[in-house]
Amino acid sequence: MKNLKIKTLKIAMVVVLGVATFILSCKKEVSPILASADLKIQNKMAVVPTHVFDWETADYMPTPSGSSPILVPWASGSNQLFPDEIAFDFKKADGWNLVYNTFSPTQLTSPNFFALYNKYRGIIRFYLYLPPGSPYASSYFSDGLGISGEFPSSIMNFSKEIIDPENVQKSVTKIQNYQILSTGAWYACQYEVAYDPTIVNSNQENLNFVWNVSSTNLSEIVLNGVSNGTLNGTVGTATPGGFNLGSLLGNLGNTAIHVAGFKAIGKLKLPKSKLFGTDLTKAIEDGVKGGLSGAVKGFFSAILGGSATSPQVVDLKLKVETNLTGSIKSSTGIVGVTLVMPGAANNNSTGFVPNYNKVLGVVDISLAPELFVSNQRIVTNESGSSSTNPKYIYDYSIALHHGLLSGYQQPTNPEVTSDGTTVKVTRIDVLVPYKQRYESNGPPSEKTTIERFLDRTDPAYGLPENYGKEIIGDEIYAYGSNTSTGTKTSIQFKVQHRQDYTMGTTYYNASDLDGIRIRYTILVTPSNGSQPVTIIKTVKPTINLV
Repeated sequence: MKNLKIKTLKIAMVVVLGVATFILSCKKEVSPILASADLKIQNKMAVVPTHVFDWETADYMPTPSGSSPILVPWASGSNQLFPDEIAFDFKKADGWNLVYNTFSPTQLTSPNFFALYNKYRGIIRFYLYLPPGSPYASSYFSDGLGISGEFPSSIMNFSKEIIDPENVQKSVTKIQNYQILSTGAWYACQYEVAYDPTIVNSNQENLNFVWNVSSTNLSEIVLNGVSNGTLNGTVGTATPGGFNLGSLLGNLGNTAIHVAGFKAIGKLKLPKSKLFGTDLTKAIEDGVKGGLSGAVKGFFSAILGGSATSPQVVDLKLKVETNLTGSIKSSTGIVGVTLVMPGAANNNSTGFVPNYNKVLGVVDISLAPELFVSNQRIVTNESGSSSTNPKYIYDYSIALHHGLLSGYQQPTNPEVTSDGTTVKVTRIDVLVPYKQRYESNGPPSEKTTIERFLDRTDPAYGLPENYGKEIIGDEIYAYGSNTSTGTKTSIQFKVQHRQDYTMGTTYYNASDLDGIRIRYTILVTPSNGSQPVTIIKTVKPTINLV
């Protein structure tokens, strides 16, 4: 009996020491910004079981008895610093599942957050609660999600507006137009993830999520070439390395505007297109409605819901001239946690093992589609040219062979389709950018440019079901498309490129083909009758010269 008492006392002491160690560790501040290219585990948490609660019906978050009550993020009376249109987007029937949760009725933890994942959209959304008195007051709120470890996962590849399968992304860094308030508030951070079936072969030692949040102050904001004074939306950039807020500054072309909510497009106050005078806000809004009708235009990447008359923008990445200038005056770390990857081999993991422990993502686009380009030749000698300054129009024959629409589908996550949900590629667009180079006399008029760009067709090919021009930001694209109602097995069409020809040079210039993209429109139809989801993804293809 004496030995039993001694053994019991030893166990109790170990438990007390373990709890004390955990509480002390939770109070440590960590910097959420990693300057190095390698993401490393910053905050190794003690073993804490994930508390499951019914977020749909709860009024308050689970907290220990006697502690201050915390309303759920979307409750009336809570301080919500995130887009209005995602406030009530959390229903289980719409695909949301609880992944992580540090709130518990038995213990207090820091940071206080939980995360929901939507299986039909491939979106993971973190809700962070900062209590009153938080010493992080700032003009902006920055966040990022990435992966750590040596496992070569493509799960973060959807962080960019254009997917480049040859250059795997490891993280995304964002700056949101919300302040960190000392009065306390809820903040939301959402990220799009790609389906990576190889994650089942990973484990906690070689693959984890790393989530970072910080308060940020910027000295100046110049967005889309216009000095705004303040940031009206969210800007972000994906990188193959670690988190780096500096990568968002002065990095023209690499940053994108991230939008959650249809009304948020208008709030961006986008200026008109510099080159075409296009009202970008209206063009993007029309493109969203068109995407829900099966004919998107004006952007490369989006997750849409609702209908053309009542659109819902879950996530939209806009490729317009986005350039933040100035400098980061200060940045204070708030959260820097490492989290076990859902769907990995987690039998021996420690920390917050995911409640939804399945591989994330809807579709896999880790392989680049092949595009065949052939029959490049001089078509005509432009009027007004001379022997010393010749100008020519070139023909390019474009062909995408995909087994298109006769059984072709992107690899799909079986966790999405196991309940009868369907995932179908409904349209594929081949986007070919207009390129021009002139040594003298300047470019032709806009009208001439567009007409010359599109007026070359070949009856032997037969036109795609959809063919025409599209303006994205300040670039013109010709597009050829087939839809699910077609019978063709490939997209084939011709476009023209105007350029100078100099004696002694080759006609072909590889840079003319650099901007060709393949855009997929994917329809996810849940089996439970909830609203369908339209996922739009654009990919950099592999070019094969025939």
